[in-house]
Amino acid sequence: MKKLSLMLIVSCITVSSLAGCGGNGIDNTAGDKAGSAKSENTAVSKTKIDYWYAQAAQLSKATEEMISKYNASQSAVEVTGMNLGDGSALATKLQAAILAGNQPAVAMLATTQTSEFGLSHALDDLKAYFSKEEIAAFHPGMLNNAMIKDQLLGIPFYRSTFVMYYNKNMLRDAGLPDTGPKNWEELKSFALKTTDKNKSVVGFEMPIDVIFFEDGVFQQKGEMFSPDEKQVAFDNEAGYATVKLYQDMMKDGSMKIPSGQDSNSHLSAINDFISQKAAIVWTTSATMPTMLEGAKDKFELGVGFLPAGQQFAASTTGSNLTIMAKSSAQEKKAAAAFIKWLAQKENVAQLSETTGYIPVTKEAKDSDRIQQLWAKTPQYRVAYDQLDFARARPTMKGYKEISIKIQDEIKKALLDTSITPQDAVKAAAKQVQQLLDAQK
Repeated sequence: MKKLSLMLIVSCITVSSLAGCGGNGIDNTAGDKAGSAKSENTAVSKTKIDYWYAQAAQLSKATEEMISKYNASQSAVEVTGMNLGDGSALATKLQAAILAGNQPAVAMLATTQTSEFGLSHALDDLKAYFSKEEIAAFHPGMLNNAMIKDQLLGIPFYRSTFVMYYNKNMLRDAGLPDTGPKNWEELKSFALKTTDKNKSVVGFEMPIDVIFFEDGVFQQKGEMFSPDEKQVAFDNEAGYATVKLYQDMMKDGSMKIPSGQDSNSHLSAINDFISQKAAIVWTTSATMPTMLEGAKDKFELGVGFLPAGQQFAASTTGSNLTIMAKSSAQEKKAAAAFIKWLAQKENVAQLSETTGYIPVTKEAKDSDRIQQLWAKTPQYRVAYDQLDFARARPTMKGYKEISIKIQDEIKKALLDTSITPQDAVKAAAKQVQQLLDAQK
């Protein structure tokens, strides 16, 4: 159980890196700060930078090992890592540090946090350090919520997407194909046929998470907001259909909302799935190692895209590596060199293999390490393939508060199905529009 908890906390924060770096633009012969006279042999001064991140203990150890390896690989930069443990705690501490002028050079921020800090001008535009070719090395779907308002505010790092996990054995026992549901109507049918109330088994379990509303709207060819992000755009059939999908399954008893809030809700769903109390669950692809281990010797694990409405669509989540705008020029160069090193082919491939996060570059995807992993365990490939249908999450200021308003109204409608989908969506839209208007 401890392992499950650790993996899930990491994935919900990011909410979810190796060869030497030559010619990195760092001054390897900078004089000492005291300005004392040098002997014939010029002393070498390292540029020291801090890297703040938020991870559970298991991944924190891997990150610190990477930092140590980077520090040993060259003499120009020394990176010190600090694990804040929780993404919200990191954001709060970072905000205070920026105001005080003692911010780190590099911070790992969740995709929505990247938008929040970037739109507040706290992050540097990384196009100053990364060439067009280097940027193009990342899968286009990974640049969602990294390229914001024509600025590259983060480099994709621990990135994931939400996928569908399903128990192939339970599907077969119900006379269903073990390839899993491909669209909304099949999802409802599969959920109903695999539900067994006598055994307290439900066909479908989904945490209350605003991302599933966003993705539902996208799957119905809708949008969450207007292009300028000043007007609500989900108060229409795309939004109503999304709520109705979940309400229909709540009404016939084939869907369960797991206990707990936020990351704990995802953990409950995962535990129910591994205990074979749910045939299908939706959660992050970053929990893949946990799911595989939990299903081992119990049942065959299936992994698929989120089912399509009118089309496939899935938001990319996880974290980006960012550089603070208030850092010195030398610190920014050092930070960029460190990030480029982490983004090298073998480093990205190793990270993906050991954590379950998506390989963020095309080069890493084609590496022997990843190709062998996918051949042996094809479940890992699903999240990468779903990037062809990736959508960016909203990027306006204050989206955390906005998302809570939406999430709360959807939850009310699922717990009280007498609330119509239209009323639920309109209630959310009204509150959100008020928040947007207040920003004008």
